[in-house]
Amino acid sequence: MERVSDPGSSNVLTQISPVLVAMLLGALSGHIASGDPEWAGLARRAAWTALAFLPMLAAHLAVVRWQRWPAAAVWLAGFVLYPALAMLMIRGSALSIWHWGLAAVLSLAFLLLHPSATQHRQRHRPSAAPFRHVPITLDGTVATLLALWALGATSLFASTADAVRNQPLGVWVNWARIASEPLETVWYFGQFAAIALMLYGWYWVCRYRLVRQVLRRQGIVPFILATVAFVALGTPIAASIGLLMPLNIPEWTVIPSENYNPFDRDNFRFTFWVTAIAIPIILTVERLLAEQAEADTQHERVRAELHLLQQQINPHFLFNTLNTLYALCLKDRIESAAAVVKLSDLLRYAVYSGQRERSSLDDEIAHLGNYLALQMLRFGHRCALHTAWPSDGSRFTVPPLLLIMLVENAFKHGVEPVEGPCEVRIAMTIVGERLHFECLNSLPDAAETRTPGLGLANLRRRLELLYDANYELTTERSDGFWRARLAVDLQPC
Repeated sequence: MERVSDPGSSNVLTQISPVLVAMLLGALSGHIASGDPEWAGLARRAAWTALAFLPMLAAHLAVVRWQRWPAAAVWLAGFVLYPALAMLMIRGSALSIWHWGLAAVLSLAFLLLHPSATQHRQRHRPSAAPFRHVPITLDGTVATLLALWALGATSLFASTADAVRNQPLGVWVNWARIASEPLETVWYFGQFAAIALMLYGWYWVCRYRLVRQVLRRQGIVPFILATVAFVALGTPIAASIGLLMPLNIPEWTVIPSENYNPFDRDNFRFTFWVTAIAIPIILTVERLLAEQAEADTQHERVRAELHLLQQQINPHFLFNTLNTLYALCLKDRIESAAAVVKLSDLLRYAVYSGQRERSSLDDEIAHLGNYLALQMLRFGHRCALHTAWPSDGSRFTVPPLLLIMLVENAFKHGVEPVEGPCEVRIAMTIVGERLHFECLNSLPDAAETRTPGLGLANLRRRLELLYDANYELTTERSDGFWRARLAVDLQPC
């Protein structure tokens, strides 16, 4: 089972950041529109805006942190019902339609996409966060931003009659006029979408031609030369395409220079700054993608090595168990039948649970119990076994087949080689969220210092891959016993 951190332990500022950003932009836009140059005026407006946003802030935080509430109802009450009542009943409310819309959009985006807002739902309802694994790519982000720009520019121009000749535009959105002139709205949108498409093409060339092909394959100097050539040739070509749009009038054009000269310096300044901003962002994303790919490759390599180590463990375990079964078959058929049942349970756990990343600690204890019961059928007449297990193992998980190697070694080196009485002691305790496991076996007479075998080496390698350096594994000779100690962190179910 995967450990999921409590959303309540996350940074509160991160959780409420969408509404805080909407609050800040709302206060700042109102202050800019008022023409007040003083900071004190901004502070007063920010205080009123914060007061107006408090119910939405509380609703957003409630949905993030207390998922047991009816999340949809809480969100609708804070982001739909409250703004509607405030704008209808309170004259001069600090809330406007665009304030509400921005807060609602940012809140929804956070709730659907940010892990800290979906972890709790994932723990109880794995399908409750359908957008958690939607990949957010740079291509998609740029395309989305350009599409939003095209829609915003369309709504701005379509809200004013003959908008090209009536600038600066004073109305952001006039829904009545947009609805009454659908063809004009489509006409504006088509042209702004074409401009957005050209900007996306500019970004695409920067990323996939200049960065990935020229910089990555040929180096920095050819990259700089290619970038200069692209800006020098691409600027007048893009400007000439922009001049073909019907939106242009004799007094104004859609290109940055706002005239009919595609070679105007303003056009080159605009494309230079677009390129200068885009290239560092692209380089940063490409570096992050390369690091992620390297991390994924390393993760798959580690998983493959862990799987190989588990496959090395299982045959060693199987050989020891078959030897035990063979010895029992020579002695007693009834006992051998019981041994077959135990062997079946052991193999079932090794084949099915052994391939999982984690298993319940209780299941691991039951697996050890089956192994011990099987061994005691063979050695119980001369081997004294003492075990102590925790009672709260169902609360935690461990990597499967992690402990069996130490128990196998105790019987292989401390029980099988001797003819007379022997002893095995096994104790497992849980302290906080850390497992402490100790296995002791009596040493045969004149036993030499034990050389670590393949099984112990595999166990140590598994621990390194699973826990890095956050584990303790010691083996020593102590008071006539061979003592093996293991301490690892547990994960709650």
